Amino acid sequence: MNLDSHIRDIWIAIGVLCGLGIVLAFIRTSVWYSRSGRQIIDLATIGQVLLYIINIIGTVFFIVMAGVSLWWLIFFKRQGSAFLVIPTSVQQGSFTALVVIAFSLKTLDILNLIMRQSSIDIFFMDWEKSKTNDTNDVSVWRTYFAANEYNELQTFRRISVTFHILSVLFFLKVINLENVATAQPGINLFPSSSDYTPGYNGILRVGIAFSMWLATALIQYLVYVIFYQRFVEDRIINFIDLCSISNISVFILTDNQYGYYLHGRSPHETTDVNVKDMMLNLKRESEEKIGRRGLEPNSDDQMYIVKVDRTFRSQYELLLRSYQSRILTRSNKKIEERESEILLASYRGLNEFLCAFINRSLPTYNYIIRPRWMLEKLLNCEFRSTRTSELLDKTDSIFYIDPDRNFAKTIFAGYENSLFIWNMATFLFIDYFAFNYVLAAIITYLLNLIAVQMRQSLGQQNLAKKTLIPKNFLI
Repeated sequence: MNLDSHIRDIWIAIGVLCGLGIVLAFIRTSVWYSRSGRQIIDLATIGQVLLYIINIIGTVFFIVMAGVSLWWLIFFKRQGSAFLVIPTSVQQGSFTALVVIAFSLKTLDILNLIMRQSSIDIFFMDWEKSKTNDTNDVSVWRTYFAANEYNELQTFRRISVTFHILSVLFFLKVINLENVATAQPGINLFPSSSDYTPGYNGILRVGIAFSMWLATALIQYLVYVIFYQRFVEDRIINFIDLCSISNISVFILTDNQYGYYLHGRSPHETTDVNVKDMMLNLKRESEEKIGRRGLEPNSDDQMYIVKVDRTFRSQYELLLRSYQSRILTRSNKKIEERESEILLASYRGLNEFLCAFINRSLPTYNYIIRPRWMLEKLLNCEFRSTRTSELLDKTDSIFYIDPDRNFAKTIFAGYENSLFIWNMATFLFIDYFAFNYVLAAIITYLLNLIAVQMRQSLGQQNLAKKTLIPKNFLI
């Protein structure tokens, strides 16, 4: 059967989608260009364009691959009379290219994601005041505890990959949906020994495996969002609550002038208290006898997207370089009491600067707070307005109220879709060439485990580098 028209349609779809994808890549780059505060187009900008193209084109190839496999699976298996035949190995060349390119580009995209998330600037701001006017008696364990919780949160995902892989294998191997991929019309899940059973077809195997991955992911995600997150545990909200109880805020810059702020300043005078006082504080808070946890008065908003100006960034980098140079000095020389004091002074300098900035105690570094406009949310960008410029006077720093939890983009949970597509692409890639779902499941699990370990290790090193917390205190 001549399938040239089908193959041509596939490449036309790829061409159109890739063209739109490249346009989208340039739009995303322009947003990144604004957030990074760059004034010229340099090699970093060109590299960012290429990374966005890899991300989008990889997704395009995966979507086309999945669509083609589902089309063949549905129309070939449901035909009553023979009007559609399975492509030959030569005719499957285009589909093979889709599988290989999708897996390769998504793997590069995930590696870039790991490196990007593991190089953010992050600082844990301690709001606790000394009870004796001696700053040395403020406990550091609250900061360590909050940092460890964030460290554990870095690889958190709403979908359990292990459970997902086992569920897919259950449907494919136990319920025997693998037999849907046999190269004959109709479906016979449990053929007898007398039945004719032709071999499997790679395109059909991709189609049925993709269907199972998508169905089980949808079920697992809905269960998590509708039930588990509401009635059992919401780890992101729990982390915000922990910061409030610990009197710790988190300031994050993912780009040069863009990041997130988690306001954890406690409405209580002090949080370094015993269990009895802590319970009393929580009771007073639940009875609304004290102020709220939000950054603004009478507000509960604690998560913000931050767009800072160049002046703030320059001062932040100045303090950060001094702070990090002390860390490097400490790691290369024998620790002495004097060095520890200098290191602590560097930490306090950065902590006091950020606390004063949030308190609006620095006229040079003022900021305003506003919600994101609908178009800003849809396009995931930030607009400037004449009114905003007038309000800001000398600075462009803005805190955008973030009810959508964009802060999660600093951890795996914020890129669940990309990670899920990569897991699927890995599974389908291995099975397409090996015709073995069990082997594909094992390799997918191992590669995902390697990615998690890389993210955890590099993220932990970054936390130790960007904060005062020694690596051996990060569990």
